Amino acid sequence: MSNIAPSQPLANKLPTEIDPQKISAYFLDLEGLLTRIEDATTYYQILGVDRTDGQEEIKASFAQTFNVLFPEYVIGRIIPHETSTRIDRSFTRVVQAFAVLASFTHRKEYDIALMSVSARPSLDEPKRPAIQQAQPTIAKQDEPAEEPGIDKINLKRAPQRKEVFSEATRAKSGDNRRRVERFKLSIPVRVAGSDKGGGKWSEMAETTDVGRTGIKIRLRRRVTPGTVLYVTLPLPSKLRSHGFAESSYNVYSLIQRVDPPRQGVRSVALEFIGEHPPAGFLSKPWATYRRSRSSRTECRRPQRQAHVERVTLEYFDESMRAISVEEARTENVGSRGLRLAGTSTPPDFDLVRVSCQRLNFETMAALRDRYTGDDGLERVCVQFIDKEWPLTH
Repeated sequence: MSNIAPSQPLANKLPTEIDPQKISAYFLDLEGLLTRIEDATTYYQILGVDRTDGQEEIKASFAQTFNVLFPEYVIGRIIPHETSTRIDRSFTRVVQAFAVLASFTHRKEYDIALMSVSARPSLDEPKRPAIQQAQPTIAKQDEPAEEPGIDKINLKRAPQRKEVFSEATRAKSGDNRRRVERFKLSIPVRVAGSDKGGGKWSEMAETTDVGRTGIKIRLRRRVTPGTVLYVTLPLPSKLRSHGFAESSYNVYSLIQRVDPPRQGVRSVALEFIGEHPPAGFLSKPWATYRRSRSSRTECRRPQRQAHVERVTLEYFDESMRAISVEEARTENVGSRGLRLAGTSTPPDFDLVRVSCQRLNFETMAALRDRYTGDDGLERVCVQFIDKEWPLTH
């Protein structure tokens, strides 16, 4: 197993002097954009696109909107708090609009929902104040239920104005989304990898959240933490560390986490490495890597404690068919997981039943990490799913 140091995303740079005319023009563009988003009653109006526009127009509009909300030059210190709050709330709506319109299935369902709304607001209807736009709409008990079969779409019913979008999340007081690493966003992504035998594979997937340092995707292919994948996706330029002028973002990514499959689909967390692969990847693309310990920080809550305990491990595939059983000893334990050394863990499994006869403890667990230590022994880290380890021995 090799160590890698993932490349760091490029930070926005603050020019020594910002042209006042440029700032003035930016605020004019920003105000116009915020007003459009706040007054919009459909996802199409939020992104400023027509219902006949294709995916390229939708992606381009999203990127342009993102660039206005978060410009390449840093001006956060001169943005009033009220405007900053409007930016955060508007970005929430933009993300939700793009997540629906960029998906063929969700867009089709949304168009059906639009057609079911018979009343449309008149052009001379007064605009709502921004403070009203920020308040969540609470349905009364005597109001009709939401339309069936509409995924992630809520139909707000107001006496004078009907809307066909709702905020995915509500901005918390003092929350600045420009400091948040990940955004809930569903965009298509092409994933390419290699099998241990050298065979290449690729799969079209979709993200569940994106950020400057990585993404989380829904993948059908069985993959292992520590392996490297090559991904291609239409990531906004402000979230990139290279390829700013390209239509798609191509980046090598390290698998950090794989959740057990649900209906054949796995949630996979990827960390961006950069535009170039790690050393040795081209000759052995199926190899496993992990970040050097100097660049890792202990973020487990609660943390693990060194403890040796005899346990029984029973491994299962995604159909819950038993693969193998073995006895092992823990190196450390925590209330939510443990690490084992010197195991005979099968190369591919989805779940493992961890049993400790002395403590009368048994739970299902998911693989979180596996690597070879300096002593040549393989380490396996698992996370408990349905129970916590009894820490009082």
